[in-house]
Amino acid sequence: QQFKMESLKHTFTENIQRLENNTANLPPPTPDQIGNFLRRINADVGSVIRTCPAEVQRLVRRKFNDIGFDCRTNRGFKPTPPSVDEIKAFLASTLEGLNTVPVARAATSTTITISQEELDDLSKACNKLWELDANRLVPGRDYELDLQQGKKIYQEFDAAAGPLFARVDAAALARPTYAAFRALLDNYERGTGEAEVVTNHELAENRHFIDLIMATGPMRYCHAYLARKGKAPAQAAAFKQTLSDLWFTLYRRETQNDSSGFEHVFVGESKHGEITGLHNWIQMYLEEQRGSFDYQGYIYPRVRGGRNGFRHPLSSEQLISLQFTWDGELKKCSSSFIGTSPEFEMALLTLCFLAGEQENVVQCGPYSALITCYKMHVRGKMLIGSAFPSEAPLSDKDAAVKIQAAARGQQCRRQGARAYQDTRDRHRAASTIQAGYRGSRTRKSGS
Repeated sequence: QQFKMESLKHTFTENIQRLENNTANLPPPTPDQIGNFLRRINADVGSVIRTCPAEVQRLVRRKFNDIGFDCRTNRGFKPTPPSVDEIKAFLASTLEGLNTVPVARAATSTTITISQEELDDLSKACNKLWELDANRLVPGRDYELDLQQGKKIYQEFDAAAGPLFARVDAAALARPTYAAFRALLDNYERGTGEAEVVTNHELAENRHFIDLIMATGPMRYCHAYLARKGKAPAQAAAFKQTLSDLWFTLYRRETQNDSSGFEHVFVGESKHGEITGLHNWIQMYLEEQRGSFDYQGYIYPRVRGGRNGFRHPLSSEQLISLQFTWDGELKKCSSSFIGTSPEFEMALLTLCFLAGEQENVVQCGPYSALITCYKMHVRGKMLIGSAFPSEAPLSDKDAAVKIQAAARGQQCRRQGARAYQDTRDRHRAASTIQAGYRGSRTRKSGS
């Protein structure tokens, strides 16, 4: 319900800004234009409000009714349409009403529990985030991959004739946090060395995204965990500001204000003819749909048995390394979760960045993942330079087992080779003796 409430609020906030932008220094809109504007708002709201509590539905319909518009018939019922000022007042009062509806406050009252084991072990905390990711897409139902052929990390030929994503459910990508995340992806200049210009609308999109993910299980757990560890403020508003600073503060890679943690990790950047960052499956999918992302094959898993080392069928893998070009520029190796929600990835990377080290081996469901975090020190603040998942290297125990298995295999092969040679030698000796005996008998019988 909190997702829906935040989505409704964002709809009204966005339309207030749109109305102000479209009416500034322009002639008054015609009655038809006003009618179309209200019908569009009703359509945007209608897709969310149907499953909202009855109190919310009554509030919104009453506000529409006050300006002479019937939500059910999607048309006005007064002789004259409302003025621009009346529509602005309608939008503002509806937004104010949504902020006071009790269900919006009650939805966030569920207690997040953190065990002492999780506080003592970052890996267990990360695995809890995986368990809390109720918004994660389901392989086979919500999406399918076509990994095609693999390659080694140093190989640069195209091993995939087709796209990476065979199918992704459009309805899944329209979920509130997914939609808010997607709205951020076109806010950046791709090339480093090109300073970013952030508009008020883009700042509002950042805030809306943070508001939405803060209402989810993974981010609430992340906040509670970091607060318990003394790594983040306990107040929700202060933690939202921490998230904004960590991910959206602009800093310098090649020129002033040409990059940010969010841009590098989730959007991707172009630097000297190569792609850097871009560790998010949603961005990969959207760019592939636009025709600018060319998947060139997966990188063989390092620790799961080489070419045949995936745990799941190739259409349902949820952590992969891959090679691709983006508008013709190569990324030799990138890694990404697949199907995970924006809130999970933000929570996981934030948790590891603030509570972990530069390299963190953690468990995420069935995957042993290495979460790598690089810091940027900017004007006295520690910001995210990069943060991304990849397959974890072998543990000391697993490495020892693998070495021992290889040694045993080599020993068996040597023993087998010696036994084979001994057998051949015995067969040859027996054949020689038998041949001599047969020759002797033949000569005797001939004489």
